Amino acid sequence: MSYELKEKKQRLGILLTTSPESENTFTVIKLTEAALSSERDVHIFLMCDGVYNINDRNFVSLLDKGVIITLCAHNASERLLEKREGINFGSQYDLAYIVNESDKFLSFT
Repeated sequence: MSYELKEKKQRLGILLTTSPESENTFTVIKLTEAALSSERDVHIFLMCDGVYNINDRNFVSLLDKGVIITLCAHNASERLLEKREGINFGSQYDLAYIVNESDKFLSFT
């Protein structure tokens, strides 16, 4: 009996702490799209003013492409942001998990 081993997908983790007005948002969107086209899984963590990116439709459209988006619940609460469908509210523990599980991790601050 022969078994084929499935190759594990590479994982890219991204931390974004800047607001949607920053050029970092555009960079993260384009970088994420490139990673997806290379068959990579992408998990983005938002904190500080980066949590405001959930109001950017181009950024949130990444959810439809299979990207996992988690934001710091504490930072969102401080900025009076409400939960959105498809976006995980997490903590620094979640960020540490993303860093640990990612093959590559990029920080945009």
